[in-house]
Amino acid sequence: MFLINMKYMKKIIYCLVFLPMFFSSIVYAKEPEITSIAIDNVWSGHRIKPYLLTRGEQQFVAYYDANRQMTVAHRQLGGKWRYYKVDSWLGWDSHNYVTMELDSEGYLHVMGNMHADPLEYFRMSEPLNVRSLKRVSVMAEKSLEKRMTYPVFLRNKQEQLIVKYRDGGSGNGSEIYNIYNTQSKSWSRLHANTFLDGEGKMSGYFEGPTLGPDGMFHLIWVWRNTPNAASNHSLSYAKSEDLINWQNSNGEDISLPITAKSAEVVDPVPPFAGMINGNVKIGFDHNKQPIISYHKYDANGDTQIYVARKEGKGWGAVQISDWKGFRWDFDGHGSLGRFKVKPYSPELLGNNKLTILVRRNDDVMRFILDSDSLKTIKVEEADIYPPIINAATEVANSHLSKGSGLIKLENHVFKGKGDSSAFGKKFYLSWLTQPGNRDSAHSYISQPSVLTLSGINDSN
Repeated sequence: MFLINMKYMKKIIYCLVFLPMFFSSIVYAKEPEITSIAIDNVWSGHRIKPYLLTRGEQQFVAYYDANRQMTVAHRQLGGKWRYYKVDSWLGWDSHNYVTMELDSEGYLHVMGNMHADPLEYFRMSEPLNVRSLKRVSVMAEKSLEKRMTYPVFLRNKQEQLIVKYRDGGSGNGSEIYNIYNTQSKSWSRLHANTFLDGEGKMSGYFEGPTLGPDGMFHLIWVWRNTPNAASNHSLSYAKSEDLINWQNSNGEDISLPITAKSAEVVDPVPPFAGMINGNVKIGFDHNKQPIISYHKYDANGDTQIYVARKEGKGWGAVQISDWKGFRWDFDGHGSLGRFKVKPYSPELLGNNKLTILVRRNDDVMRFILDSDSLKTIKVEEADIYPPIINAATEVANSHLSKGSGLIKLENHVFKGKGDSSAFGKKFYLSWLTQPGNRDSAHSYISQPSVLTLSGINDSN
């Protein structure tokens, strides 16, 4: 049974009147305009992430259907969807997300369903024809494609397609980059060596590379010694102009592979000190300098939010929260389920201010910081995504909200990737799932959820 916050009740009532389950177009007074459509019934038995990509007028959604099969849908904006299912099925592992990117010739590349698993990669044989997706058995080097994890597609400044992934296991893995040649339709290694090497002692968990306003790609990561999530340590940084040659924050060259000894450390947080992979985020201040948000334990053992920024030849860290008696212990293996605290990337505000969204349990707050000192000016209530998306999701999944109440489902939102907006809209996916269960099966499998795509006016 769903418990709906009363402040959203009015929106939900309006949705029940004007938003049919499978298609809607709603305009509220003083509310953003939203258009929502149902994509498909999808697996809801545990938390798993779909993907939404918009490039120009072309839009793609990749997800696992109600039978756990990887599915890709394509449309030209405003047109009808065309679907295709590939021969890949999801297990219970929440690491096995799906990701994709379009190359400069209009061929879609799809990867996913890998957590220290052999290559799962599909590529179109005809431009913009989703039903031409075919499995590719070897990407660039078969010996490095047997235990693949965390695939990420990105583009360099020349719009060439690049993919990166981890080869090996948690606490014992190397980072690999490949680049795609559209003429030969083949991949090759971007670097002669591995990009990052834990030397059999640790693995790097990355955020980025992110192209900054200074024209450089910025990369941050934490090291992790073992599969135990609490063994994360040493927030680190590197930057590059071309993703091939890398430097530290002082512009000094870093030879590859980067190791724990050669990496630049932003904050030497030790293992079991409250820092976790996935919760280090990068943004940029008014001077185009990178600024990093993350969390760790303070001197009293409480979890606190920090920001770090370059100061002189080194980095300075500032504690921006002042929580008493709040400590998130996340010891253990496997997917941890819903994080008890999650910071988002720092963003610019006017009047020389910065803002950082933070979710702590069910509360979302916005920290307003002075851009010069990084000190907290105020903290206010906030929303991570437009709340009207939640209303559309609840209506589309009313069949679940009226269920037996044996399991409380979680509401998820994925902000679309690729072009930031198209036809004046920003796009989001939303769906419901059971909570994470350390990558193990639940005793009960919920009914499929409706995966909903919502377009919200970019002007709002």
